[in-house]
Amino acid sequence: MGGSHIDQACPVCGNPEQGTEFCAVCAWLLHDDPVLGDLTEEDVRRAASALRAAEHAWDVRAAALAVRGADVRDGGGGGPVADVLRGGPPRPGEKVPSPPEDSPGNMPEAGAAGCRDILDELLGRHVEELLFIEFTPEGVQVIKVSVGEGGIPRHTDGGSTEWRSLAPALDAREDIRRFQLAGGIGTLPPVGRTEFDATVRRWLRAYIPPSRERSLVLLTPRGGWVLLERAAAIVRGAYPLRAELRRGHAVAADGPTPDAVGEVLRTAPLLADHTLLLARADRLTGAVRPHSHVLFPAGSRLAPGETATAEVVVHGGVGPPAPLLLPVLAGAPAADGTGAVPLAVHQVTVGPLEQARLRFVLRGPGEVDLVAPAAGAPGTQGRRSAVDVPGLVRRLPRRVIRPPRLELLCTVELSGAQQAETEERLAFVRDLITALARQDGSGAAFRAGAVGHYDHAVHENLYTSRRTLLQAPVPAGPPHTTLAALAGWRPAQRTQDMASSLEDALKALVQLVTGAAGATGAEDVRRVVLIVARRPPGLPEQRGIVPACPLGVDWQPALDRLRAAGVQVMTRADPVTGPLPYDHPGAAARRYADAAWAALSADGAFRPGTDSAADVARALAPPWRLEGPDCRLAFAAPLI
Repeated sequence: MGGSHIDQACPVCGNPEQGTEFCAVCAWLLHDDPVLGDLTEEDVRRAASALRAAEHAWDVRAAALAVRGADVRDGGGGGPVADVLRGGPPRPGEKVPSPPEDSPGNMPEAGAAGCRDILDELLGRHVEELLFIEFTPEGVQVIKVSVGEGGIPRHTDGGSTEWRSLAPALDAREDIRRFQLAGGIGTLPPVGRTEFDATVRRWLRAYIPPSRERSLVLLTPRGGWVLLERAAAIVRGAYPLRAELRRGHAVAADGPTPDAVGEVLRTAPLLADHTLLLARADRLTGAVRPHSHVLFPAGSRLAPGETATAEVVVHGGVGPPAPLLLPVLAGAPAADGTGAVPLAVHQVTVGPLEQARLRFVLRGPGEVDLVAPAAGAPGTQGRRSAVDVPGLVRRLPRRVIRPPRLELLCTVELSGAQQAETEERLAFVRDLITALARQDGSGAAFRAGAVGHYDHAVHENLYTSRRTLLQAPVPAGPPHTTLAALAGWRPAQRTQDMASSLEDALKALVQLVTGAAGATGAEDVRRVVLIVARRPPGLPEQRGIVPACPLGVDWQPALDRLRAAGVQVMTRADPVTGPLPYDHPGAAARRYADAAWAALSADGAFRPGTDSAADVARALAPPWRLEGPDCRLAFAAPLI
């Protein structure tokens, strides 16, 4: 690529296609009023000055494109480009000309409709592949587009070449080479336009085989890049283009060629449903099967720059909180997990039997992102690129084993030294029942009952009649019934701190449990009695300073009957306060209290001030179990 033809080229821009001495554009730049007669010295001087000014303006225009936004004025960062401009760099205050606006002229261009057409041809297999070509300041960008698995358009590099290897006559320095591609001449050896065209044609013959001639899509270069526009014109005249897409119209004005092609491919229709792989447990048998939730159905299509969103509620399993996989697939897998193409795998942590609302966004075929909860938020993990779907399906648990139904019966000591003491016990029982009902979901399985008891010294009871020893026992039933009964219970003041009437409450519990067991028959039920009190039960007869039960009730047989019926008896007893007694009767009373609470707490004990109602609810709720390995997928529906 030499400069042998430069004598016939335009002295301003180097274009060989001029009418007389200058090309049409530069002749317009140099136009002046016509004169008659011979040129005077002043005419020659003015013409030479205009020529130098036009050369300078032409080079400055090219430099403005080449230096990527840097100022080409003196000291402004123009670098080596400013040193080669004809007439020197722009002087302070001199206006740098802007590159010309893109002008479509007579060139064909595909807008949004044209993009749809070429993608439909590709996805309909009318063409095997598309070859996008763009001439950029870095080189010739060639992007091959084909249809991959799941009907997802895929693009790869199809033989891109840098200018430094394609056209060695261009300067080796990047900024200078960009200046030349923008049409700049400067003080450098001129780039012959004709030989540049021949170089481009040779490259096209070598890299565009006949089999691809009818699959070309040209991305029109940005305006002002003279040599790039010449190269695009050569492609336009040599091949029957499928389409021509103009930067700033059909595709974004800036960005690398692969990104521009990816932007076009995002407007392709989905050939397969984009689904979320979940697990589902059968309501009756508990059998676990894979479940495909359609996020974006086949046929969905986005406009340029558009996205679509889909929301789905997923549910946690029955084990401890752990990251659950959220595979997004193209297509719905078969029962063995085959037949679908993994697109992405997200992760989210959902607590056991809890739920999470997720939002996915579709950016194009095969591009589905989890946007809510946001990446990095508590409970979310980063996106993974692949997952073994058949292996994941094989490792699903065989079934979910539902827990037995829970029946909770609470005894509540209603006599206290102060009203706040009793109200705290009542508030705890209410919170416990509410928490268990919430864990149960609909409340259809959990049952609750209660027995409230006062002291035998009824004359000290300021809120009830003298004949009241027990509040009317509430058998195990819907939680709201028990909560309504508790709302009507009132505290009373106690007269001694040795024993309560807990033995009478235990006797009433035996009757409630016996009746409930007969009603439920062989139903799988877990029954728990929780004693919420401060003082141990009284004895059938006086023992030291521990008072006797006036009715002669012995709490030991009642406790034995409860446990013989399969009931777990637990306690939530107030801690003993104050110094240890030094006298013999006091020490004996303390030993009795310790022995009584140890017997009553054999199945478990909770401590006021340490174990909250929520803690106790989690401990009492019968656990769910899995038959087989843990489930790595979120569930599509609640287990309860």
